[in-house]
Amino acid sequence: MWLEILLTSVLGFVIYWFVSRDKEETLPLEDGWWGPGARPAAAEDESIRPFKVETSEEEIEDLHWRIDRVRLTPPLEDVRFHFGFNSKYLRKVLSYWRNGFDWRKQVEILNRYPHFKTKIEGRFAQQQLLAASGPGAVGLMHQPRPRKFSLDDLLTNVMLYWTTGTITSSQRFYKENLGQGFMANKHDRIKVHVPTGFAAFPCELMHVPEKWVKFKYPKLLSYSYMARGGHFAAFEEPELLAQDIGKFVGLLEQG
Repeated sequence: MWLEILLTSVLGFVIYWFVSRDKEETLPLEDGWWGPGARPAAAEDESIRPFKVETSEEEIEDLHWRIDRVRLTPPLEDVRFHFGFNSKYLRKVLSYWRNGFDWRKQVEILNRYPHFKTKIEGRFAQQQLLAASGPGAVGLMHQPRPRKFSLDDLLTNVMLYWTTGTITSSQRFYKENLGQGFMANKHDRIKVHVPTGFAAFPCELMHVPEKWVKFKYPKLLSYSYMARGGHFAAFEEPELLAQDIGKFVGLLEQG
């Protein structure tokens, strides 16, 4: 009798282990079409082509014309940024944007690196390539930077959206992924079974406990509490992030 109970218990444990263990689910990979009209019958041109960032006198004059005609509402006294972007400080930003910011110089800096574009399912995709040819290339991540973000950094980021007319398409991700409710999309509920590292920055928009991360990423190799930084960590604290990525790669190679 005891032998039967033992065998039943072992069998039950084995069945439970097979049923409850993490299963690697995948979503079907399907072709889509996001361009205008219906997908053309001919094959899409998927070639990868180099390009350079360009600007013109007309583009800069248009920007200055728009800045000169901005009308700002005075903020409440002593509200700092509690009601959104403080218009007193915004006036200083606009003044620098109009009179001090050098967009041509930023274009030259951007064009120091190779840029490529291609078409994916009817939409253009662009990327910048930083090729590491040796240890010295790591220095790109360790250049002296002002604390947090300089106005040149921020305005260059704004100009990339404004000159290309892509701010609307950049926001679609949030509508498609954050407007459905928590864990509403199937891909949010599927676990990721690849080695993973997680950097927890203190000024992130939302803090995720290590146990929560491990539930989504069962092969979590590192969970690092970072000394400083926030949501745009690669922009704000590139050296800290680079160090943590290096630590994660080391753990990955050990395994």
